[in-house]
Formats: sequence, structure tokens, C-alpha cells
Amino acid sequence: MRKKKNSLDPNKRKIIIVLSIIIIIFLIIYFTVSNSNDNYGSIKKDKNNYLVYTKYEDNKNNYSVNIPYVNIKGNLNSVINDDIDKFTKDYISNGNSIITYEYDISGVVLSLIIKIIDYTNKYNPDIYFQSYNINIKKLSLYDEEELFNLFNTNYNNIDASIENQFKEYYQEIVNLKYYDSSECNYNCFLKYRGIDSYTSNISYYVSNGNLYAYKPFVYYSIFGEENYFTEDHFKFLIVNMEKE
Repeated sequence: MRKKKNSLDPNKRKIIIVLSIIIIIFLIIYFTVSNSNDNYGSIKKDKNNYLVYTKYEDNKNNYSVNIPYVNIKGNLNSVINDDIDKFTKDYISNGNSIITYEYDISGVVLSLIIKIIDYTNKYNPDIYFQSYNINIKKLSLYDEEELFNLFNTNYNNIDASIENQFKEYYQEIVNLKYYDSSECNYNCFLKYRGIDSYTSNISYYVSNGNLYAYKPFVYYSIFGEENYFTEDHFKFLIVNMEKE
């Protein structure tokens, strides 16, 4: 007579079942995250490239050029990338411009900012910015009103934020003794910056969940203030979500 095989201990069977379920759940989560959220493959035109990548670069001379390509599928792809080409074309060809870009993904917002310094006039370089804020869930561009609603802000708040930061710049310049306040007051400072409106010619950028405004202005003057200003001075914090 054959001996009956010992059946698996009930406790061990429960452990194996639980472990199997945990492994299955882990694998589902892993493949879901790696195939969707991490690389955004479902919205890419070219799945083998980053969501934003450099499509053209020229670093052979003193004026480096890096032109971005927004790698999303659909009609928005040509709308954005054709606009980027139009914006950067003349500055690429003049051979006197530095072109860089940054991008950030905050939730459903893909934000891209293109920065240009044109040294055609070497004594007073021109600064230009252009941004694109994309809803990567809807594959649509945010207009200003939608972006303001997203951050619960408006032109009055933006105007006040930029004014406050310019006043800080002015006070720091006076403290550093580029000139005395009696020699050049705040209105004089604004005149040299070429500013008659805080909210004109602004490009909005979303980074780490915060809203920023890039505003070009003249940073050279007879007082040598170009030694004070850095690239970060053109970036104005509008809404800090950590403080909201």
C-alpha cells in the first residue's frame, strides 16, 4: 500500500499565498510606474527619447546654442516646435547669441522656458524669453487665464511681486555703493532698466510647483550695474506654493 504524501502545512500555505499576492502587487505597481509616469511613454511621439530633448546644438564658438524639441504626440507637437523654430531662427543665424533652455514637470504641467542673450550690440546685450506651459494630461497649452486660475493669482499680485523684487534689487545696488540714492532714485533705476510696466513682456514658468515670471530688462548702465545682475535676477517668484 502506498503511503499518503504529507499535505502542505496550512500555515506555510498561507504564507506562500500572502507572499505571492505581495509579489504580484509589487510587479503591477512597478511596471505601471515605469511604463507610464516615469518616462511618459504614452504621450511621447518618439518613445526612445526624453519628453524634452536638445534637437540642435552648436557649442563650437563662444556663443553656445541649444534648441529644445518637445517630444509629445498630436497636433500640439508641430504647433510648439514650429513656434520654437521661428523664435530662435534669427538668433541662431546671427552667430552672436547664447540660447539655452530649462524644463520642469510639476503634476500635469510641463513647463519649458527658452532664454536668449543676443550680443549683436556688445555694449548692451538684449535678453529674450519665451515659455510654453503644457497640460500633459489634456495635451493642450495653458493660456494666461488658465495659468492664473491654477495658482489663484492675477495681474495685481504679479505686478506687486515683481515690483517688490525690483525694489530689493535697487536697495542692494545702493547698499553695494554702485551709486547713492540721491544720485539715482528708484525711478531712475527703472528708467535705466527700460521698465515702464512690471507685467509687460513676461514669460511664465512653473518649477517645483511654484509660479515664476521671467522678465527681460536692460542690465547695463553708466553705473556698471551689469556686474551686479546675474541670470537669476530675471526670474521673479510669483506664487510660492510652500507658503500657500
